[in-house]
Amino acid sequence: MTGLLHSLRVIDLSRGPLSYGARMLADMGADVILVEPPGGAASRREPPVHRLASGEELSAVFAFTAAGKRSVTLDLAGPAGSAALERLLATADVLFCAGPPPEAAGGPAAAPAGRGYRELADRHPGLIISSITPYGLRGPRQRWRGGDLTAWASSGVMPAYGDPDRAPLAPRGGLAFAAAALNAVMGITLALESRHHTGRGELIDISLQEAALSVALELSPAQALDNGAMFKRVGNRRSAPPMGHYPTRDGAVMIVAFTPWQWTALAEWIRDETGIEDVTSDRYHGTPANRAPYVEQIDGWVERLTSRYGKQDFAEEAQRRGIPVSPVNSVADVLRDPHLDATGGWAAATSPGGSGVRLPVPPLFVDGQSLPVGAIPRAGEHNDEILARELGLGRDEPRHG
Repeated sequence: MTGLLHSLRVIDLSRGPLSYGARMLADMGADVILVEPPGGAASRREPPVHRLASGEELSAVFAFTAAGKRSVTLDLAGPAGSAALERLLATADVLFCAGPPPEAAGGPAAAPAGRGYRELADRHPGLIISSITPYGLRGPRQRWRGGDLTAWASSGVMPAYGDPDRAPLAPRGGLAFAAAALNAVMGITLALESRHHTGRGELIDISLQEAALSVALELSPAQALDNGAMFKRVGNRRSAPPMGHYPTRDGAVMIVAFTPWQWTALAEWIRDETGIEDVTSDRYHGTPANRAPYVEQIDGWVERLTSRYGKQDFAEEAQRRGIPVSPVNSVADVLRDPHLDATGGWAAATSPGGSGVRLPVPPLFVDGQSLPVGAIPRAGEHNDEILARELGLGRDEPRHG
């Protein structure tokens, strides 16, 4: 499976979490060239920061998204940098942008939003361009600015998250960025297949708003199909118990006892350990809707059971009984998770300082084999290799404008 896209060249002009899409292409063997400004992208220093063994500091997000790429530094505001990018694009299959396609080789599109693509397509007819913007390249909001938080807010998904008596929350972790990046990679693979038949590239237009809407499977379809009805915020628990976050001696567990047999197994466990006989009454049996009127009572019974255990011990005993439960893990818990260690869920990527940085492997295993994780490049590490030797820009020729 290694090197599936070994013949593909990608020019990455994206930044931050959106660069995850280009990282996925690198994982699959593509030659991904990260174009940074002189001195390196500002995202190299954005928190949270990882301190390397060499004493250098490196953004954890940058380390994750840049692994496996090569780096060149160009001043795209200057003529030399613009010309060098144009030379790079002539050798490329894909241009991966977090923003509109360049209006000319040196700057962002002003409007109309498709003009930069048309100009690039005229010069590079086989180039596939992936553009990720807050609201896409169509419609009245094509010039609006935004990011992960505005994507959740504008998608109508955000009001469903949080406690019912507090303001709504947005999911953390750049999930809208990740959804957009995944859609971009899917679009690129489709465009590659199309180019195989037509010889021409295409524009992949990804909207953060639409990406957030597309992955809210329990929320957005219900809103659309139910005349705009909105789910009520229920915090860390669902209204059909027992589903949600319950305390233990050393943290919490997440319980999803949804089916009748899962509820029966949990109810019998509660009865056996607490002596509460009523928990196995037929009035609570059947679908979660049967238990909804008794949510506070049932949650109290479940807490009496969970509070007797540590989170890991409770999860293991619940799984033995066939009940879907997981400990609520901290980052430290995940880093020492024995399951991830046993399945090869981590890889040591070589950092710019020469030490290893622990990163999760791509969650794709085929016949027991995972995709490799490449090194994290220094800013401009591959200038000579790409700009001088490959493109013929001499050492004395200005490359940064």
